[in-house]
Amino acid sequence: MNNKRIIKTISAIALLLSLSLTACGTQDTQLLTATEESMQETATQETEANTETTTDTESPLAQRDALEWEQRLDYSSERQAQLAEITVDLTQDTDEVQSKAQGLLEAMAGGNVEAAVESILTEDWYTVMLSDLLIGQRNYTGAVDNGEWRMTILSDELGQHCTAIEYPLADGRQFYVQVTDPEIRYYVCAAERTGSFVSESLNLTDGTYVGYEGTLTSNNRPEGTLTVRRGNVDLSGGAADAFRNRSAQAATYEGDFTAEGVNDAFTPEQLGISNIWE
Repeated sequence: MNNKRIIKTISAIALLLSLSLTACGTQDTQLLTATEESMQETATQETEANTETTTDTESPLAQRDALEWEQRLDYSSERQAQLAEITVDLTQDTDEVQSKAQGLLEAMAGGNVEAAVESILTEDWYTVMLSDLLIGQRNYTGAVDNGEWRMTILSDELGQHCTAIEYPLADGRQFYVQVTDPEIRYYVCAAERTGSFVSESLNLTDGTYVGYEGTLTSNNRPEGTLTVRRGNVDLSGGAADAFRNRSAQAATYEGDFTAEGVNDAFTPEQLGISNIWE
């Protein structure tokens, strides 16, 4: 009888211990699972934060190079739009790119439009400046004594090319040169579009040349004498040669814009004073 009670007691104790251990095991497993999930969530958040930080702290050059590499593998218009928003300090790019751009920058600093145009028209300009990208856009900037210059080099989906550069001159005016497949044009004018200015354009399709020279008032309209030159240029010798001789056969006209209201006839854009970034 006593032995049966002892056996029953031992069995009950064993059962209670088993239940207790099972409960503890369940609680430990639940705690471990929760801990693992918390650690995984924290790790994920840290990874995302590190990724965002890395992206935010990447230099414009690193961002551009990464996007261009992706473009080479799989082109997309959306990625191209991202590239169009990135501007790189020229001194951060490769020696080859810097060396190629140097001739253009020297020409711009000296106000030499013919030399500037010839630099852009060299056969390997886009090959070097776009690093062999068939479709691409690069924006550059740099600091000089008179301020900052900026430049855009573009080759689009249709195979059309454009190089535009704006450079601050010593007299405070902006020197702008733009070369596209169908046209070469430039202007020299104050950033505020006031004071003395000159602008010229040459259509590379039909050889039409137009030039303007005069003075703009505070409301960005011509005042006093405006000189207009028009003519046609022989394109058979190539774009660079045609541009050098752009005004050789041009007729010159002068108009007086002193009378009140007369100067409203021309806006800066109509006088060839506009740039690619507007």
